[in-house]
Amino acid sequence: MRDRGLRYWLPTYLSEAPLRRRGRAFRKRNLTHLIFLVCDHFEPRHGIREEAQPAARMQAWRTGFQELQSDCLRRYGLRPLHTWFYPPHHGEEHLAALARMAFEGLGEVELHYHHEGDTAETLRSSLREVLARYHRAGLLLQTGSPPGGRFGFIHGDWALDNSAHGRFCGVDDELSLLQELGCWADLTLPSGNECQTRKINSIYYAVGRPGHAKSHDWGEDACVGRPATPGLMLIQGPLGIGRRGALRPRVENASLTSANWGDPGRIRSWIDCHVHVRGRPEWSFIKLHTHGAVERDFDALFGERARRMHAVLAERYNDGRRFRLHYVTARQAFNLVRAAEQGASGDPAQFLDWDVAPPVTSLYWANRPHETRVCTAEKLLLEIPDADAAMEVGLRYAGLQKVTGPLRALEVGAHRATLRMAPEAGMRRVGLRLSPGAALTSVTGATVLGEGDGGELLLEGAGEVGLSLAGSARAVPSGEVS
Repeated sequence: MRDRGLRYWLPTYLSEAPLRRRGRAFRKRNLTHLIFLVCDHFEPRHGIREEAQPAARMQAWRTGFQELQSDCLRRYGLRPLHTWFYPPHHGEEHLAALARMAFEGLGEVELHYHHEGDTAETLRSSLREVLARYHRAGLLLQTGSPPGGRFGFIHGDWALDNSAHGRFCGVDDELSLLQELGCWADLTLPSGNECQTRKINSIYYAVGRPGHAKSHDWGEDACVGRPATPGLMLIQGPLGIGRRGALRPRVENASLTSANWGDPGRIRSWIDCHVHVRGRPEWSFIKLHTHGAVERDFDALFGERARRMHAVLAERYNDGRRFRLHYVTARQAFNLVRAAEQGASGDPAQFLDWDVAPPVTSLYWANRPHETRVCTAEKLLLEIPDADAAMEVGLRYAGLQKVTGPLRALEVGAHRATLRMAPEAGMRRVGLRLSPGAALTSVTGATVLGEGDGGELLLEGAGEVGLSLAGSARAVPSGEVS
């Protein structure tokens, strides 16, 4: 078994053997809720051989994961979810596709960030610029008026808080800077290399220390009854020694690949590590990581191996007596930690939006840069700087599912919408897709031309166009593809 940073974490793992034994005994007597999440260091340009490959990977993901979700929902009544931690150096051209996948209920998007040789000042400046770019794609924003701007984080090359001895980072007090910019938790670990902390299999808080690297090497456990712990929350995945066959030991580092997929033995190892909030042992977190944009690992994420893993999870760990399985995103896992800290208990499904609100992609997605001024269940207000560009906006509001056209602004409420186009541009066409059972009852500022080739209602107008809708309109639930 080759060195996987064992000198950093193996002593802790060995010393915590009694804790794992107590966890096994607890699970024999009590119902355990398994909270399962996959955090993807999602890099569609990694190792590409041609320029069309990243877009093909994005399409394969959208199709493949939709099919996996549908299959699991039909077979087991459960819907796997994914969290794409997307790095900006892989291009803004994929942000809209990620927003669409999130809108369709496949998962959520957070931030993966590679950097090197930074100071606190240069990192602060570059991260603010990156966050602004993601916000213009409708990402890393939460529903609200105005929307919130918090985010989950995974560090490139595992080097959080300058833990790779100066490489791949450069900023000692990175934890404090991330908190300052709105990071709700880091989900980098485990790494199984020199960046690995001595603290393992934990959900804990670490306080940044100016002039000191790897401040998260130790920290204070998240604990029921202690909701105001200072520092940045870290949610770790399982790390330990598993088995490959009867006798051969192996490092279990929570990595999900086609060569190292989620077979039944690994699932037992994940559960045995028993990552949880202290005082709430019946909520057990299984956080896996993957570099899932590369074709060789599609099988473990939405192919046959993925189906086999989810079959084992559903059939062995969702009986309602010993285990209950919950698929969550990274944000939802954070919310469950915060809920547990504040005394919540019972079914975790009640608390998925406890602290950080759902992303705006739960209510809309758009294919071009825009500013999200308001995004609540009652109202959406978008402003679009490039009014002449073709714009597509998918919507989850009663009466209206999609708007396409050269928009300057879009405001949507219950059974109404206002579209604004640049008046100097002359007459323009806009397409509408209504919700099932909805009807367009009145239009101001535009002429209804009839149905287009795609079944959308076509309007022609200029300036401001007002719409009123009625009938048995309904919003499209998250996860249902319109």
